[in-house]
Amino acid sequence: MAGQETGYPLHQACMNNELSKVQEIVEHMTNPSVEIVAKDSDNRTALHWAISFQNEEIVTYLLSHMKDADVDTLKDDSLWTPIHIASSVGNSNILKQLIEGRNVDLNLQTVQGTTPIHLAVSKKHLQICKFLLENGASVRIKDKQGQLPLHRAASIGSMGLVEMLCKEGRSPVNVKDKQGWTPLFHALAEGHGDVAVLLVNTFNADYDLEDNNGIKAVDVSLNENVKHFFIKHVHE
Repeated sequence: MAGQETGYPLHQACMNNELSKVQEIVEHMTNPSVEIVAKDSDNRTALHWAISFQNEEIVTYLLSHMKDADVDTLKDDSLWTPIHIASSVGNSNILKQLIEGRNVDLNLQTVQGTTPIHLAVSKKHLQICKFLLENGASVRIKDKQGQLPLHRAASIGSMGLVEMLCKEGRSPVNVKDKQGWTPLFHALAEGHGDVAVLLVNTFNADYDLEDNNGIKAVDVSLNENVKHFFIKHVHE
């Protein structure tokens, strides 16, 4: 890891959860507000690493010296901001600290086009997703594969996330990704018949849509059991 290089003692102290070392380094800085956001060879700041290792006390300390810092501009080589990392690791305490009292953009995209809510959905962090939605995160942004957060929720088979994204986030349900798959396709292909039924019966997913190859969702079902379950329970 880049933070392990000898030229980045603050980054290393964050990775090792050494609060006293972090404090010592910052206290000896000539210009803390500038030096504290120095980036390593991956363009990560010490804050990136503290969040990655979920060192809450260090995060709190660093942020106390970063009151004027724009966390949206702290992007690593993959365009991950501290908010992307906090959303991915699922630490709500850290995420709240990052947002509190700051004007942040919760819809910034990484190199792969993923937003914080894409990442939180992928890891099944329901509370993080709820918090992001409550603070203005959009469910309508596509990643580089043309997928909404709902595509991911359907793919991992999370009933709770599908309901949250559709009800609270008001996610569209029939958006196609680059291969022409709607969330319904992903649910059936991964064997999540219950999610597929939910998408159709509760959120009006269209099961007659075809993908780029002219195939319908039911025909990409993981196996015959999933296919039969879906057909049996979906309302005509």
